[in-house]
Amino acid sequence: MRREPQLCALLLIAGATVSGCQATWPNYRAETGRMGQQILASKLSDPDAVPHLKVGWTFTPPDPGSKFQGSPVVFDHTVFVGSLQGVFYAIDEKTGTLRWRYPSTGSLLLTSPCPTAFGNYGIKSSATFAEIGGQDAVIFGAPDPAASPALGSAVLYAVNAASGALIWKSDVVATVNGCTTAYSTILSSPYYTELHERIAYSSPLASGGKVYVGISDSGDDPIQNGRVAAVDEATGKLVPGFSYFSVTAGNRGGGVWNGPATDGQGLYFTTGNTRFPPELEPAVNRGLSMMRVDPNTGSAAWQFQPVPYAQDDDPDWSAGAAVMYSSSGEQILSVQKDGWAYGVEASTGKCLWQYPPTNEPSCAFAPSPPNTLHNDYHYKVPGAVWGDTFITMAGGWDLVMGPSQGPTAGYTKLYAFNATAPDAFRVRWVVDVPDTAPGHGYNIGAPSVTGGIVYVTTSQGHLVAFADPLVAIPQGIVCTYDWINPASVGPTWPVFCVAGGAQIAFVPAQLVDLALPDGTSGGGPVGLRMEPAIAYDKLFVSTQGGHVYALWPQ
Repeated sequence: MRREPQLCALLLIAGATVSGCQATWPNYRAETGRMGQQILASKLSDPDAVPHLKVGWTFTPPDPGSKFQGSPVVFDHTVFVGSLQGVFYAIDEKTGTLRWRYPSTGSLLLTSPCPTAFGNYGIKSSATFAEIGGQDAVIFGAPDPAASPALGSAVLYAVNAASGALIWKSDVVATVNGCTTAYSTILSSPYYTELHERIAYSSPLASGGKVYVGISDSGDDPIQNGRVAAVDEATGKLVPGFSYFSVTAGNRGGGVWNGPATDGQGLYFTTGNTRFPPELEPAVNRGLSMMRVDPNTGSAAWQFQPVPYAQDDDPDWSAGAAVMYSSSGEQILSVQKDGWAYGVEASTGKCLWQYPPTNEPSCAFAPSPPNTLHNDYHYKVPGAVWGDTFITMAGGWDLVMGPSQGPTAGYTKLYAFNATAPDAFRVRWVVDVPDTAPGHGYNIGAPSVTGGIVYVTTSQGHLVAFADPLVAIPQGIVCTYDWINPASVGPTWPVFCVAGGAQIAFVPAQLVDLALPDGTSGGGPVGLRMEPAIAYDKLFVSTQGGHVYALWPQ
């Protein structure tokens, strides 16, 4: 049966009873709006059951040296995940046993012979569910060792979800035709004329008979002309007439590092930097933007670009867009790498809120010379949506006011923003996630939420769960200027907090802090962009240590 997770989300939010909705996680961030939410209740949304969470089974790939940076998707009682070594696995959801692998044993792995990182990245993103010719299918992106030239060009693969048989291999969507890495100031040099495109972290999106995927580059070496590719869901052929490019032809930048999202009307995604000497600003500059484009043609409906070209010191929108059907209207939400979070009106692209609220209502920064405020500060974690609440890693007021830690102070923090509240009540809660490495920008993964219970993985190989204050009594309260606290001010800190223009927010209850078996040894940490998938009353977590875990309350 065709699954419509987005429709289920809409109907359930409206309070309708929908028997066709299933407890699966068929896309990265669960559904096509990239909300990161499991709508249906289970023991994982029960604050009394969550403290009893334990590892139920462990999957260790049969291929030596396997590691994961993509997260699982789950449907048809099967867990689907690809490895950095270029193998895609289907795992039995109940037992953790291998059902099939693609490609089959002995076949070429889905990497390339390119001697640099441009091609040798295997499968870094999650897959997506689709129905193709009556077959349940799973679609993922990876390099194609048979593509010409065989240097890491990437395609989308559609395989039968039950058997692993190939349904189609798409046209090339990302091209690598050279591997020159030596920086040059001469724009005609191979360094600039070669294509170093890749899919990497962009998870494909199947919607409306098409499959979309973002195209970026390898480490800005050099930056490529970012775009979104669209192929026909039935055949894998590039869709004629669909054309989205971040900048004008002949220029570079605006990579799409994330998986596009949709509400069924528009296609939403975010883009990367364009300012990269010796090049000048493109005549059409879609860089550092949140975009809505027509899903049929790729033409831009609106562009939201708060950081201008002159301030571009690499604060890409790496985290991607999430759709929120809030009580006051539909919003598109994200956070930039500089640490500012935003809510934008879905129909118009108008900024509704910014945190910290530095330049509202336009939310646009002045085109002054570059400064250290808009840098790559590693705020790359996609957020989760629960009702009117947006949960993500953000920089907070330390971005502009922190006397000591500055922009890096948010690396271990999860913020829960009320997307419909006035600025004075924007932060519902904020928490320091334990078992992280303070000062490092790759500390926590993408949060997942169900029934107000928030799950997140950490750089030290832990899974941590928090309960929204509507679900469980919070641990306490804190000032959103985190340098105003009992240790620095004394018992009157709440007075100083409010008088200083900040707000008092809850600290949510921590329900569990579970060390995964591979811990921090052997590359075990889980983190950036990786998410716990919530399906069939279980959590499914993949790690860079080379394991997939299923956890449930026991």
